[in-house]
Amino acid sequence: MEPNLTPQPRLVDYLRPITTRWWLIVIAVVVATGGVYAYYARKPNVYTASTLVYVTNPGDPVSGIQAAPTTDRNVFDTASLLDTSGTAAVVARKIHYAGSPSDLLGDVSITSKSGEDFIQVTANAGTPQQAAAIANGFGAQFVTALAANYTARIDEAIRTLEGDLLLPSNQGPNAALARAGILNQLQGLKLDRQVPQVVAQHVNPATPPSSPSSPKPTRNALFALLIALVGGIALCFGFERFDRRLKTPEEIESAFAIPVLGVVPHSDDPDPIEGGAAALGSDFREPFRSVRTNLELAAVDTPPRTIVVTSAMPGEGKSTVVRNLALAFCESGKRVAIVDLDLRNPSLRSLLAAPAGPGFTDVLRGEATLDQAICEVPTNLASIDEFVSLERLSGGSNGHNGHGSNGHGSAALHVSFVRTGPRPANPPAVLGSERAAEVLDQLRERFDIVLIDSAPVLAVADTVPLLRYADATLFVGRFSVTSRDTVKRLHDFLARVPDVRVMGVVANELSRFDASSYGYGYGYYGPYGGGDDVSSPPARRGGLRLGGRAQEQQKV
Repeated sequence: MEPNLTPQPRLVDYLRPITTRWWLIVIAVVVATGGVYAYYARKPNVYTASTLVYVTNPGDPVSGIQAAPTTDRNVFDTASLLDTSGTAAVVARKIHYAGSPSDLLGDVSITSKSGEDFIQVTANAGTPQQAAAIANGFGAQFVTALAANYTARIDEAIRTLEGDLLLPSNQGPNAALARAGILNQLQGLKLDRQVPQVVAQHVNPATPPSSPSSPKPTRNALFALLIALVGGIALCFGFERFDRRLKTPEEIESAFAIPVLGVVPHSDDPDPIEGGAAALGSDFREPFRSVRTNLELAAVDTPPRTIVVTSAMPGEGKSTVVRNLALAFCESGKRVAIVDLDLRNPSLRSLLAAPAGPGFTDVLRGEATLDQAICEVPTNLASIDEFVSLERLSGGSNGHNGHGSNGHGSAALHVSFVRTGPRPANPPAVLGSERAAEVLDQLRERFDIVLIDSAPVLAVADTVPLLRYADATLFVGRFSVTSRDTVKRLHDFLARVPDVRVMGVVANELSRFDASSYGYGYGYYGPYGGGDDVSSPPARRGGLRLGGRAQEQQKV
């Protein structure tokens, strides 16, 4: 029973849309927060003051019905009757308001709360003193108006009863009882007139506020920050949903349908030069040792001697992979030659800090010999690893590896580099010529490993002759650059090129965030190899010897 190798979702997989597009969240938050803060900070200050008016039900002075508890409807009706332009005109006159009564009424909010006998008056103004004056003015006017209304009702009742006393029906001895009742009622009303009932009371007078109620730029900016944060995260996940780029080793392996021979983490200095010598950066030592080991284990009986390193499109890091893979092979005691055959855009000479001179095309035209075109590039590799030591003890090496070693691995090693030379008019024809094959055969005989840096296969046709010539082809895919559509075009292209032996793919530029979650980089121990760990998936899975037909069957 085969083990289940399906990768389980990890927290980093769910957070990847955020970590890869964090700049979108930052832009949304900065623009929204800064814009909202600037907008409200330029608005004039508004101060708010509030006061309360207590409302009671004194009863009906005319009918003599005693006071009853107030209801929510009584309080609401009272507030509605007093929230008028007439009340605003009186208040405006008393507090010397500069605007119109309608403007004043627009600055006031009169509300009543359910289950309470209070009317709340809230006023807004440009100064603290004016806000308090408006609120207190409306509160006092409410009390005055309600008391005046109640007194007016008493006065009207008194006038009515006094008129009733003058009626003929209430004159004479037979109407004495009726007159006594009217007089008794008049006496009670006049007493109420002298000592009026408490109809309303102004409580908790408003005081000038110490700070403005609006605008609140800080509060509004924080609210905008939260909204922008949520919106930015939503945008990140929305873009991720339609993003076709490959972002994980699992996605690269699935899309390419070939084994991942190594995962290379991001490095700030991928091509270091130390003291004029090419160096293998500390971030890259274990990743490229893993690629080297997996290439050697891919075909133990017939290991590849000539390897073409290419990519589907430009910008995926194939030249950097060639450079550092060559140093990894050199470290293991191999005689390594690098041939820059990206004739349209050569870059290895600068990556290796190699001097100018004749190159591959000069040899093809007979203007230079192969020895003249080969440049010895010094490295900072001063020792041979345990793998080479064991090989020597077993008699697998003659002790001379062409690197200037003194036989004890103490001298500095070097790699041989063949420059491109002048660019020809027809690169595909030049690289497909018999003379080019003869020069490559000479390099194959003189070196253990020949690494060829070629042009991207989907950009130009220069690489096609090299794919058919080489023992193996190594593709480079770059995280968040290589897309599924590009890989599909690559599969369609390789299906039309017979006898291509694809060894695998190097997944390049794994981000620091993903590298730490996978265990790559800075120690580089992960599921695709660490050091000389031969239990990596490519070794376990097998199937590395993929020719054109085998690759076509494994297309996505």
